[in-house]
Amino acid sequence: MSKKISPVPRGYRTATPVLTVYDVDAAVGFYQAAFGADLLTRQTGADEYTAVYATIKIGNSIIILNREAPELGLFSPLSLGGSAAHVHLYVDNVDTSFERAVEAGAQVQVPLYDAFWGDRSGVLVDGNGHRWSLASKFENVSQDEIARRARDLQQPAATLIAEAAVAEAAAFDVSEMPVDAVFADEALAEQNVAV
Repeated sequence: MSKKISPVPRGYRTATPVLTVYDVDAAVGFYQAAFGADLLTRQTGADEYTAVYATIKIGNSIIILNREAPELGLFSPLSLGGSAAHVHLYVDNVDTSFERAVEAGAQVQVPLYDAFWGDRSGVLVDGNGHRWSLASKFENVSQDEIARRARDLQQPAATLIAEAAVAEAAAFDVSEMPVDAVFADEALAEQNVAV
């Protein structure tokens, strides 16, 4: 009887990110310098030189890298003008890891900050346009407390928006409107039409 083969390869998790990059070898080099990635596999194309696929491991997570191949519909965020997705990394020391990634060439999109949900976090963009959020947990916060803190943060913003709208309305001078616009507003109001 043959040994049963696991449907999930050893070392992989159920979900594995796949990032399409312009140059696999350059991306591997950046991820090694920025995040301490280990190269697990590297496959070349027909020329037996150019890498078309690689797997790396950051911490305990495997990430697959594909070379951009427009003929197959594989485009990097650089070719698409950005990406809606990002990779989130929990690290031991976010300040050190963030600085290391910036020194390796990452661009800061969101500087490090202490988030109300208990993470110290920031967002970087790599040379292929992929966004990486890095974080370290500094406080365990209950879901109820997170909700309360979110409401507290939103309240001042809502108040500022309302105050700005009131100030703008108070500063609005009808005498500066073109005469035709004033008459049009009055005519529509007389017809019971919402302006």
